[in-house]
Amino acid sequence: MLNHSSLRERKKAKVRDSLIQVSMKLFIEKGFEETTVDEIAEAAEVSRRSFFRYFPSKDLVVFPHQEIYLEYFRRLLAENRGQETAMDAIRRATMTMAEQYHAAREDHLIQQRIIQKSPTLIARGDKMDEDWEAIIAAELITRGGDSGMTDRRARFLAGAIMGLFKVILREWYQSDCRSDLKRMGEEAMSIMEFGMRGDEPQPPAAVPRAAETAGARGRAGKRKR
Repeated sequence: MLNHSSLRERKKAKVRDSLIQVSMKLFIEKGFEETTVDEIAEAAEVSRRSFFRYFPSKDLVVFPHQEIYLEYFRRLLAENRGQETAMDAIRRATMTMAEQYHAAREDHLIQQRIIQKSPTLIARGDKMDEDWEAIIAAELITRGGDSGMTDRRARFLAGAIMGLFKVILREWYQSDCRSDLKRMGEEAMSIMEFGMRGDEPQPPAAVPRAAETAGARGRAGKRKR
């Protein structure tokens, strides 16, 4: 039996993808501010009204997967509650998101080049960062409620973590997304956890060999006698 609902969804997804691709191409060629919705609609062979059915405003087409990423990050953070600390959850979720970003690095690089040339998009991106920050703060409160995690403390910590994320992404974009984003994230998270104390995470101490241990005990025994 023909699934009309599925066909409609596929058609909508195809139109949406077309609008994204056409928009990005025009933004690269002409600039975000200089490109009109009418030009995008004409190039994608849809009406202006159809464009706004998919994207309420022109700037949102530059961030087409924002809601999907946010929901995915929220679900990652919620996993393993009661089995790991809040920071461990944030580290795990961040590393998973880094893998997702790295897999789509070409799209992210194009997106970033468009954003950096537009004050409107920079402002929109900063506003969207607040959504990520709010998700982190909410998870900190959920996991740390019994240990005295206040709303204010959670907001401060979430802001610091978001600042870290922005530095990581800035360095990644400066490398044209060639650097290993996951490795950068792991390094940055370690620096954040240990750097405030002025030290670095140290590898486990080597286990003494049996002969050396026995020798040390023997020398200690002689000194006692």
